[in-house]
Amino acid sequence: MSLVTIDEETVEQHGGGQAKPLSRTLDWSISLFLVLSGSVFVAGGFLISGFADLNRITSWVATGRITSSDMSDPELINAVYAFIWGGGIGVAVTGALLVAAGVAFFALQTRARRRYDATGIASPSVIGNAIVGAMVTIVASFVPFSPVLGGAVSGSLQRGSDGSPVRVGGIAGLFATLPVVTVFVAITWSLLGSATGLTTIVVASLVISLVVSVAYMIGLSALGGYLGVELTESRSQ
Repeated sequence: MSLVTIDEETVEQHGGGQAKPLSRTLDWSISLFLVLSGSVFVAGGFLISGFADLNRITSWVATGRITSSDMSDPELINAVYAFIWGGGIGVAVTGALLVAAGVAFFALQTRARRRYDATGIASPSVIGNAIVGAMVTIVASFVPFSPVLGGAVSGSLQRGSDGSPVRVGGIAGLFATLPVVTVFVAITWSLLGSATGLTTIVVASLVISLVVSVAYMIGLSALGGYLGVELTESRSQ
């Protein structure tokens, strides 16, 4: 049996129910969107962190523009400074992650398309499809249950391949939480390094809230991955 015959049989066996690679235009558009958005976040993050000026914040506290009944003035000044500086760093790191996601997505999609062009076998990337789903979740964050929508997109793109759509949807949800987790970690780390009186109980409460939020995102995205495949397959029948 020739290699050509083997390839044709393999394509016939594996190509029917699989999602084909996205178009080159979509690949470029998604990659550029992530890279440009990330660049804006990086620039914005550095601007925010540069806005953290002790003299400026001290004047705000002295004039009563910022007040607190639980902190002394020095503690309040340190807390506001740490919050602004940490928030800026978190936004900048988030931007760097978006740029990296854009580059990684384009590389993964290019490899998948080359394989498809050479063999006719669709081999969608789990990470690439999860990035698309996470992007949809973030962009549609104003829509209720947007993680379900993002997970559905990831699951639909992953259908018919070795990667489970539910797993891909869950990964998309995890990716979608990275901006929030990054900013949270940066701000908390900055606050812990300042004389704010931030207690272990407060930090633990914040961490628990974050874990619950991440679990919520991952769970809904995994559900979306399952629903995305079910809806796609029911429409194709």
